[in-house]
Amino acid sequence: MKYMGSKARFIKEILPIILKDKGLSQYYVEPFAGGMNSICEVDGFRIASDNNKYLIAMWVGYLDGINYPREISKSLYSLARDVFNGKETRFEHVMNMTDDLVGWIGFMASANGRFFEGGYSGISKTKIGTVRDYIAESIRNIDKQKEKMMDISLVCCDYRQLDIPKNSIIYCDIPYKGTKKYSTSKGFNYIAFWDWARKKSSQGHQVFISEYSAPSDFKCVWEKQTKSSLRANSVISGNKTSIERLFTIK
Repeated sequence: MKYMGSKARFIKEILPIILKDKGLSQYYVEPFAGGMNSICEVDGFRIASDNNKYLIAMWVGYLDGINYPREISKSLYSLARDVFNGKETRFEHVMNMTDDLVGWIGFMASANGRFFEGGYSGISKTKIGTVRDYIAESIRNIDKQKEKMMDISLVCCDYRQLDIPKNSIIYCDIPYKGTKKYSTSKGFNYIAFWDWARKKSSQGHQVFISEYSAPSDFKCVWEKQTKSSLRANSVISGNKTSIERLFTIK
């Protein structure tokens, strides 16, 4: 699934590190699951959580077999966006725009997967003259994940409220500090998060975090220079060349 900040490009490199010591009955948990691009590639017991209610409602509905629209017009997109932003108050429109449907329209039809913040994607002509149907591409991408997602436990909550089984592997793809964020991630408390990660590690969990940098008591176990759509290394005027890193506690 196209999702801002997704680690889809790095899955084959970071998952072997994260899962190196995974036991057969050990849970793999993602408190910031987002587009599910990592967790759908993991076998065994899995819990995917996110605090975006529209995202989780969409995944639950999609996996339950709800037939969401495969074609999303700009007018339908605008209606869903107005409901999401509280600008559409007509009863019949609000009632028909359930959280899962708003999530589907917002994630499938927003440019770059930015959920009503990137504008309508639709069909566009590229610089080389080809035509791309971005909505159809987004839907094909999520269709490819469906079979791999069927036995995942889906939860909508703040990461601090997530009930995590003992001795789990926890992978956190947090909102990167100093970069563009979804509205549900604005105001993210980084000090509180790193304290939470330390606590979970002390409780016996294996904790891994994707970020550009981390506090000194965390060590980098993988890094790669990459071109990113996020602002580079927290530098607002950066050239978008970033060093992706994976951390765990020392």
